[in-house]
Amino acid sequence: MSSFLRLTSGRRVGYAEWGQLGGATVIHMHGMPGSRIERQADPSFYARLGVRLITPDRPGYGISDPNPAGTLLDWANDVAELADRLEIPSFGVTALSGGGIYALALARRFPERLTGVAVTGCPSPLAGRGTLDGMRIMNQLGIRTVQVAPSLLESGARALSNLLRRHPQFFIELMNRDKARPDRELLARPSVRMAAIDTLREAIHHGTGGYVQDVKLLASPWGFSPADIVAPVSIWHGDLDTVIPLRHAYRLAEEIPNVRLRICPGEAHMLMWSHLGEILVEATGRKPATISGTAAVA
Repeated sequence: MSSFLRLTSGRRVGYAEWGQLGGATVIHMHGMPGSRIERQADPSFYARLGVRLITPDRPGYGISDPNPAGTLLDWANDVAELADRLEIPSFGVTALSGGGIYALALARRFPERLTGVAVTGCPSPLAGRGTLDGMRIMNQLGIRTVQVAPSLLESGARALSNLLRRHPQFFIELMNRDKARPDRELLARPSVRMAAIDTLREAIHHGTGGYVQDVKLLASPWGFSPADIVAPVSIWHGDLDTVIPLRHAYRLAEEIPNVRLRICPGEAHMLMWSHLGEILVEATGRKPATISGTAAVA
């Protein structure tokens, strides 16, 4: 179910809800690019866990208004206001890939409201030498481009969005050609592939501004230090991840005080699909229900 509300700033924020109304609330930070319809399981999976999952569109994605001058901590304020308006005093946070930096901003800004934070395939700050080593070429190119020629990234993103609209299957193949084998195998499943296509189509519903803003914030100083995060954080990372190499997980684990590092051998960037139940449990800070198995692919 998709809805939207207007923040006190006047900007509109779109969001989708899945699972059990009145359950343990988890707010999910979608990937880069991504949208509110991103999910890793059938809605009944969340309901069986007793979880109410809320995924907002970040600025410029889906039906959310852009916020070109926004920061990571500004987004944390937006999410807190969304939770206030929905009468949610406390909640857990999950994140996929680049959405993790927004989850960590929430952990820094509002630790007293969070039951737990679980990020998967999350990048560490990109300042310093060697942070892009081992990262697949497409990711490196986007980050280096925004650092030296932001307008070139904007024009390239527009071209890719046109490709996605016209030939979504080709776009998915292009984006995942150099991913690790476990990711390619997961994306070969028809349900996962179609979910990825639908999510990306919605992400660029009103253009590519949200994605460009994401990459700019990813490539810039965060505005806070991971060392200042006091909320409990779980970091999940596959040792075969080529989108965000494993060294990023180790670096975050060294800096965040209250952290639990979970390295998944033989897995890659899309491990959330295989461990969704465990990840949601960690984010809620409790076990809402018992469910057999960990595979939760829609």
